[in-house]
Amino acid sequence: MERSQLNLRISDQLGKLIDAKRIELSAQMGAIPSRSDILRLALEMYLETDLSDSEIDRRRSMNKS
Repeated sequence: MERSQLNLRISDQLGKLIDAKRIELSAQMGAIPSRSDILRLALEMYLETDLSDSEIDRRRSMNKS
């Protein structure tokens, strides 16, 4: 599957909040998710859509770690 890349600039405060969420979710996910993983999860919630079909390959690799 081809992927598009999005360059996103964030403030230090937002970066710290994202990193805190990464650590919080690491226990239930079994590994520390990437910042991209956190943004995908947030977008899925905000857009009220299930991205599991389009993001399935990424999520499998994330859960294998």
